[in-house]
Amino acid sequence: MASPLPRLSDIDIKLLRIFCSIVECGGFTQAQIELNLARSTVSTHMSNLETRLGFRLCRRGRGGFSLTSRGRVVYEASRGLLASVEGYHARITQLREQIVGEITVGVLDNIITNHLCRLPQAVERSYDTSQDLRIILRVAPPDQVQELLIRGQLQMAIIPGSLTLKHVSQTPLFSETQRLYCGHRHPLFETRDDAITPELIASQDFVRRGYVSTLTPYSAIFQRPAIAVSHQMEGLAHFVLSGKCLGFLPEDFARYWVERGEMRVLMEEQHRFEVPICIARDETAEHSLAARHVYDLIIEAHQSDD
Repeated sequence: MASPLPRLSDIDIKLLRIFCSIVECGGFTQAQIELNLARSTVSTHMSNLETRLGFRLCRRGRGGFSLTSRGRVVYEASRGLLASVEGYHARITQLREQIVGEITVGVLDNIITNHLCRLPQAVERSYDTSQDLRIILRVAPPDQVQELLIRGQLQMAIIPGSLTLKHVSQTPLFSETQRLYCGHRHPLFETRDDAITPELIASQDFVRRGYVSTLTPYSAIFQRPAIAVSHQMEGLAHFVLSGKCLGFLPEDFARYWVERGEMRVLMEEQHRFEVPICIARDETAEHSLAARHVYDLIIEAHQSDD
């Protein structure tokens, strides 16, 4: 007969947090960066958790990282438990009317290059008003940030406002101009503007985003499927710079290569669109005083003329 499971302690909650981070990072290598721990320490914590539970949670080795069937159940249960713990802390903190606690904000990757983004100013103001805050920024592609928000692993997120998400409010902060680019190795790079027609563009190979973007007009512009895919903006830039395909990029993000003569805009007025960037949060969730404070400061920073 298996020995009874010991009652949860602080160390158990710590180990479960580490386990969830490993799962969400896709393995030990990325988790050690996220947790700021040595790989051997992460491995020891996992072994300790498995010993306390009495069964294996994951497989790791040359075949990569994967959860066992029991590990998947423990992960889902742990997520619920940790959400309850955070909810408890949020409610008690609210009763004390103190702006303290840990706030996790999801952020669209490479948005820092947009000159209209004032997240740094919002972070500065947050820490100026409370030294007891701990803000975590999780930077990822839009689809990953949205998934984390829906799963309750973020208190708020800065994402494109083009998708309708159930129970999620979206308040516009600023906009992002997207244009079509080619790299200096591409045949169109030296082609005169008046010689570049919609028909010529339509016949070119292109790279697309790996997530659904209703605002990116691929099907309206190109005649064939994409030859390359990337979920990250940096990946799109690599493909464009290769000279093998065209791609849409944020204007501010691409400016570095344009100024160096390594990219050029194609059909500047015809192939451009605006993406609203919003602060989003789940309105069905209970938000702590600290979370509401940070949320309001992000909005205020983007409305300020400073």
